[in-house]
Amino acid sequence: MKHFFSLFLFFGIFSCNIDQSEYSELHTSKNFPQKWELIQMRFPSENIQQEGLKMAWQESYLLLPDSTFLKKRMTNTETITAEGKFYTEKLNNEIYIRFEFDKTSVDLEEDPFSENERLLMTNDNVMVLTSEYQGKKQILDYRLK
Repeated sequence: MKHFFSLFLFFGIFSCNIDQSEYSELHTSKNFPQKWELIQMRFPSENIQQEGLKMAWQESYLLLPDSTFLKKRMTNTETITAEGKFYTEKLNNEIYIRFEFDKTSVDLEEDPFSENERLLMTNDNVMVLTSEYQGKKQILDYRLK
């Protein structure tokens, strides 16, 4: 039984997504830094779509070679920043970038960022964040700049 548990632990450790060949090309230093800028926000329940300077805020993610990121949101009255680590995940044959915020860099109760964000990667250099804000679904599209 002890050997079975050791074998189970071994496969569990070495089967992480980041080690799979399909992710290795995403985490090479030649691919970074990357800057992803918010290009469009949609609020389906209200049938609202905003683009460019008509959006309620401007926002970007700066992804660095060491798998850290800086997120910056600018409104007319303030600029909010947060940082943390990002990871690549595959769920239901779709690739996501998961952002885990450093709890010391953001006050999650006051700032509009969640503790974890998962953005879907699309084939046309767009990442999509689907979330809920004040009880309403919002879809944010980011483009690689």
